[in-house]
Amino acid sequence: MRGKPSDKHINEGARVATLHKEQMEGIAQTEATNSVKASTTIDSSEQLLLSLGYKLPEHDHSSNRTALRPVVLARTWDDILAEAKAATPEYFDFSSLLTRSEIDLVLKKHSAIGSELDWFNSFDRYDLALSVATGVIAGVVDVLLVGVPAHAGLMGSPKAKGGWLSNKIKEKTGNLFPPDTIKELEKAYRVPYDASTNSTLKSAVKGLGPRTHRFQSLGHDPLLGFIFGVRDILTGEFTGIGINGHLIVQQVADPFLKGEHLFVRILEAMKVQLGHLASDVATPGGLPAPLMPLLQFLQFGKIGNHEYTIGEVARQMYRSGYDSRHFMAGSIPVMITEVIIRLGYFVRSIKAGKTLAESLPSASSVKLRRQLLIANSVAMLINAGKVYITQNPLAISWPQALAFLRYVMPEVLFVLYGKEAAKSRMVEDEIIHDYHTINERLNVFIESHEDFMLIV
Repeated sequence: MRGKPSDKHINEGARVATLHKEQMEGIAQTEATNSVKASTTIDSSEQLLLSLGYKLPEHDHSSNRTALRPVVLARTWDDILAEAKAATPEYFDFSSLLTRSEIDLVLKKHSAIGSELDWFNSFDRYDLALSVATGVIAGVVDVLLVGVPAHAGLMGSPKAKGGWLSNKIKEKTGNLFPPDTIKELEKAYRVPYDASTNSTLKSAVKGLGPRTHRFQSLGHDPLLGFIFGVRDILTGEFTGIGINGHLIVQQVADPFLKGEHLFVRILEAMKVQLGHLASDVATPGGLPAPLMPLLQFLQFGKIGNHEYTIGEVARQMYRSGYDSRHFMAGSIPVMITEVIIRLGYFVRSIKAGKTLAESLPSASSVKLRRQLLIANSVAMLINAGKVYITQNPLAISWPQALAFLRYVMPEVLFVLYGKEAAKSRMVEDEIIHDYHTINERLNVFIESHEDFMLIV
């Protein structure tokens, strides 16, 4: 972290600068007066010599430099500061140090710094056009190719054969393991969170059944499973969510590899977790879409004729085929968005003269994040239209919703809290850059005068 000068040091430096400015102005004025007097005297002397018949010598325009004498400053900073305090008032502003035009120039430059952080200054019309067009492409792919999972009807919606991409991925994953291999995996990688009914549980998980137990068990989530599932394996517990939104954790087996080293237990538990998920991914019910089981905690809303809550709708969607395989199909439009926007960002950066390293799409780029937010917002709007027209919750693109949240949340935080901090860093960088420029010019000046020496 860069050190920041205190107000005291700034005030003292400004006082000294003010005093030196006044002294320099006095020296300049004296030098100008003396220069005028010297020029007048030289002119009169030349006129006198010419009147007496003398021929004036040619002016020497050679570039021989006059050697500069060393300047020795014998006083300490405290002496200089004391003189400055005596010469300046106790309270003063920078208007005594800078002219009005200089202050206006500084303010104008300061206001221009960070202007690219504003929404409509962070990208141009071509960036906007690319973002909107990409969002439209992703939305069209979702509508025409992803569609909905094959189902027998949900909440009054008609039976559907499923979208081409959704069916294709389910077909491919269904052929991953033959039935015998699935049974072997299930036997080899048993887990404590795989109860399909309440018959073996001490505390009942409301709504738990063979068709929904994977959705109600956090260990079966493709992402959360590596947290909650591994934990359940290590402790011998079952972590489930009832249809009432209650999270229930209960002991159902002995701790895994009790007595072994913790690191070994974790590695073995992750191996068991991965093996069990592999045994379930190709089954008819499949694994739930990542993070979607968390919607069961949203116990509000009155959706459809049965006035389902959001949590119950999510559970019914899983029963109707909205699993991790349909999630994979829905992720393809999101991937298309990422590839097109990031590739466009790279190409435009290269054409703008940036280096290869500077052109690589960076997560810290405000412009890139906003382009991706616009593209995902457009795709999200198209998906919302798809849901509205079909009146079918299965038309919701959960991957698109997660992608939208992925970019809108950082943007909201940036606008509320991060923008001013980023602008302050840019101002600080600009000041440091100017200091380096002054230092370089001073070095060039010193090097251009061989005999010049400054001793402070």
